[in-house]
Amino acid sequence: MQVFDTFDIDGRFLNPVATIGNYDGIHLGHRRIIERVTERARELNGTSMLITFHPHPLHLLKPEKELAAITPLDERKRLIEATGIEVLFVVPFTREFSRMAPEAFVSSILVEKLAIKGLIIGYDFKFGRHGKGDVQLLRAMGTQYGFFVEEVGEIRLDGEKIGSNRVRKLITGGDVAMAAKVLGRPHAIEGTVVRAKGRGRTIGYPTINLKTDHTLVPRNGVYVTEVEIDGQRFGAVTNVGTNPTFETGQERSIESFILDYQGDLYDKNVKVIFLERIRDEVKFDGVEALIAQIGNDVETAREHLAKERAPLSGNRGRE
Repeated sequence: MQVFDTFDIDGRFLNPVATIGNYDGIHLGHRRIIERVTERARELNGTSMLITFHPHPLHLLKPEKELAAITPLDERKRLIEATGIEVLFVVPFTREFSRMAPEAFVSSILVEKLAIKGLIIGYDFKFGRHGKGDVQLLRAMGTQYGFFVEEVGEIRLDGEKIGSNRVRKLITGGDVAMAAKVLGRPHAIEGTVVRAKGRGRTIGYPTINLKTDHTLVPRNGVYVTEVEIDGQRFGAVTNVGTNPTFETGQERSIESFILDYQGDLYDKNVKVIFLERIRDEVKFDGVEALIAQIGNDVETAREHLAKERAPLSGNRGRE
């Protein structure tokens, strides 16, 4: 996949069929649109193309909303490449860009710079200054400039439409299992293993502590997870929260006990993959009660993982 951060490029692509959108999360709704783009591009012996923005436009237009990204940019690129898209534009979203009239965007960029043959968009797509560009304007300009426009309708799961806002609400609410269904994959957080206070080791459940730039973290609680290390996945129990049994006022942390694991992961980059919520984070009366509950959590995780896949073996590591 070719990736560009500007529309000022040398040369032209053959019969481009494009889609435009934020594409945060690359959920099932996004995938439906992308599948249609790649299908139509093949029919035209053309080039499949996706145009997205960074940062998310709402960070500039409505900063008070503090919108958490579902997938960081690098991960978004990897997910888009895996769909078969051939050309990706990641457009810097600036104040100047936000002021561009929708007609100017179509004529100067889609037509003059990219020479698109087709545009496929979601049912709720808006663009241009004040969001005044819509499917009706695109169809009119498509007739004028000779490109087709196709609108993909909403898709629903369990009676609700699939969208990025739904994904965010599910994850922040702790329902990572349903979030995985909407995304088409489990939510994951990458980061670096850092040193902490080492309490887990003293109670027989050594953990890795994750330092991450991800802003979309599940609600405080205990989860069945997998930890991906160098491309290999290992079952784990992960606590998101502040460890209230030990003391108050601690910073929120992501700590994972990797099942049947030995080794040193300090300073290693890993990925924590959230599969199922076990329970809320609780302040226990003492360490013994906490240890007993962790034992129960581990058994719950083993049972869940046994249903999902064959038992894993291999070397693993923790704090």
